[in-house]
Amino acid sequence: MDSVSIWSCKQVAQWLQEEGFGDYVELLCSQHRLDGPSLLALTEADLRGPPLGLTVLGDIKRLALAIRRLQRQNQAQLEELGLHSTDSLTAGVPVGPADLEWSCDGADRRYERGNQLCNGTELRLRNTDRSRYSSGAVLCHSHSNGRCRQNLAGRLDPEVWKTVISSVYVFFVFGFTSFVMVIVHERVPDMRTYPPLPDIFLDSVPRIPWAFAMAEACGVILCYMFLLILLLHKHRSILLRRLCSLMGTVFLLRCCTMFVTSLSVPGQHLKCASKTYGDTWGKIQRALAIWSGFGMTLTGVQTCGDYMFSGHTVVITLLNFFVTECKLYYMMQHK
Repeated sequence: MDSVSIWSCKQVAQWLQEEGFGDYVELLCSQHRLDGPSLLALTEADLRGPPLGLTVLGDIKRLALAIRRLQRQNQAQLEELGLHSTDSLTAGVPVGPADLEWSCDGADRRYERGNQLCNGTELRLRNTDRSRYSSGAVLCHSHSNGRCRQNLAGRLDPEVWKTVISSVYVFFVFGFTSFVMVIVHERVPDMRTYPPLPDIFLDSVPRIPWAFAMAEACGVILCYMFLLILLLHKHRSILLRRLCSLMGTVFLLRCCTMFVTSLSVPGQHLKCASKTYGDTWGKIQRALAIWSGFGMTLTGVQTCGDYMFSGHTVVITLLNFFVTECKLYYMMQHK
């Protein structure tokens, strides 16, 4: 028999007849002019999708198995065409992390099935049934140094440069927030003209003098907990840049809101009044004092005009989310 790589459409039609696929001779050979090389390169995805669009699952599987046998019998022709025996079998079929064996930078990782080639990294698939693979589970590509990078769960690129940028971002946002707080303090409404807004809950509950200090203490405790998580977590760089990005963005939006809207002081117990800090240098000095003290009364910083846009609430909420989510992730990983 002639080499499959030089088969004509008629010879392909004869092979289809012999294998019991005479119903598809018209479609494959007459309409789409399938010859020997294109038959060897045919994939199951080609059979399923347009323009062929076969709909009978049994025929799809049987034809794919017949092509698979043909490929095994014609390894040399496949290599001449620049194909590997499984390139045509698995093309278009997603590969899951549990189906791979690869060698990257000398480190072997073995899994269950198959044989695939991914940008110079050999992936061996040992099972012939590849229709059950989950999509998007493996992303394999090459860096300029020739090393292969797998973006798999549990192995993420720390990308320290992003963490540095997000840290610088939140650093400057906090400084800008402190300066806006100084400007807002100069615009605090007069309590005699604009008394505190009525609140049915706060007006009915007695004020707890130590509650504000306790809120700051909770924020400090959460901060230390998050620092401990960063010290122990393998993805500390990712966690830090996510926190910095979120907190910086929320505080930047808080700056805009404070500057645009001047609300009355929230309670009679607060002795707040507008205050002028003189020239620009005086404002900068006051902003630096707020910045260095993190805007907390525990560090001796007293601010006015920003109570209705609580930065304490932002910090406590974000830190609480990050601490609890990291704990949940740890529990899931060690379940």
